[in-house]
Amino acid sequence: MSASEAAQRPAGSGRGVKLWLAFLLIIAAGIGLAWLGAGALRPEITASGLQFRTLKSGSGEPIRQDDAALLDYVGTLDDGTVFDSSESHGGAQPFTIGAVFPGFGEAMRKMQDGGRYRFTMPPRLAFGDRPPPQGFPANSNLTFEVQVRKIARGGAAMMQQQGGAPQQ
Repeated sequence: MSASEAAQRPAGSGRGVKLWLAFLLIIAAGIGLAWLGAGALRPEITASGLQFRTLKSGSGEPIRQDDAALLDYVGTLDDGTVFDSSESHGGAQPFTIGAVFPGFGEAMRKMQDGGRYRFTMPPRLAFGDRPPPQGFPANSNLTFEVQVRKIARGGAAMMQQQGGAPQQ
């Protein structure tokens, strides 16, 4: 080995370390950008444990306690089993916040006219250890995908006079 080869060897190994550091920095930046970009896919988790995600933004003010809303919905269990849907009841169904279980009402307060939403609620916000007679397991998480067809401002009082909204 000549003296010129020995003098170049440390410089070459330094370039390798710099190359590896640059490579790791690029990977870290890519992971960070992917995490930030996936933010729209992550649900908002409320203090109660409701996981709520907007699939398509609606317009206007969110549904209020005194409003009625016409909703298309599909309710599923964690394994994907559909346990209820508006289609099985003949199409979009009217709901009021006061006539649904707590998790569904909390989600309705975040919905706007024309929007599409997906939310998952823990058992304590739904049926808990007393599921309905459809036969799904007690303490089940429930996931709903909902399309708001129309909001009737102040419509809750009218629905109560007519016998109320379907119990969800």
